[in-house]
Amino acid sequence: MRYGLLLCLVGFTPPLAAEQAAVSETTRVLPPATILPTYLILRTDAGITIDGHLTESDWQKTLTMDFITPWNDPARDGAQSTVARLLWDDKNLYIIYECVDPYLDSEVVEHDGPVYAEDAVEIFATPNSNNVSTYFGYEMNINGTLLDYIAFGGGEGWTPNIFFAWQSEGVQIATSYSGTLNDHTDTDRGWILEIAIPLDNFRHIGGRVPPREGDTWRAALNRTAGYEGHYGLWSDTRTPTAAFHHAAYFGILTFTTRTVGR
Repeated sequence: MRYGLLLCLVGFTPPLAAEQAAVSETTRVLPPATILPTYLILRTDAGITIDGHLTESDWQKTLTMDFITPWNDPARDGAQSTVARLLWDDKNLYIIYECVDPYLDSEVVEHDGPVYAEDAVEIFATPNSNNVSTYFGYEMNINGTLLDYIAFGGGEGWTPNIFFAWQSEGVQIATSYSGTLNDHTDTDRGWILEIAIPLDNFRHIGGRVPPREGDTWRAALNRTAGYEGHYGLWSDTRTPTAAFHHAAYFGILTFTTRTVGR
């Protein structure tokens, strides 16, 4: 019923202008990618405790997903790397992000606030790999504040309509950081964000939930620049300046029932 109401209201979705306004004019320094990246999501049988730390053996054994910074030159601007890891079980999709960051910046605490204007990480995802025009968005800052929504009409050359009134359910988020938050007179080390998203939140737009062996989703994982930071992402949007909402270039996530570490 909630999804039916959402479809009725889609004509009133606010534009993406606010989020796009937070992306500064940056110039591409890497050539655009020519293929989509792929990532194999292994299964965890032990489950994951959402505590904002990378201490569990399942995380340590998980494949890494390294972000690129197409609009920044690390040799010129300094390295601010991002590494993500993903796991799943019958109930949840688990993600942990490790962000090197010398200037920790995060003040938004209200749900659905503009976290994209400061240090934040994101996932845009759809289980319907045959139609990327509709996808779910999750954006989270160092405070663990969540902005969640559903995007309609995305694709190559299209700016999606974002329905911010859609609310996910049962999401768990925890963060940790090394440094002094919002004090830019010193040099910080970085932060970690860990999230568990119940798979039920990805229903209603096609695809199979929960997934089975070999099922593929399309997704983008991103990091915003924050204070004097870099825009990073896993799947290159191939744009001349920093931009994330280009669903045609979402990468490919493949689920396997193989257990991590085995």
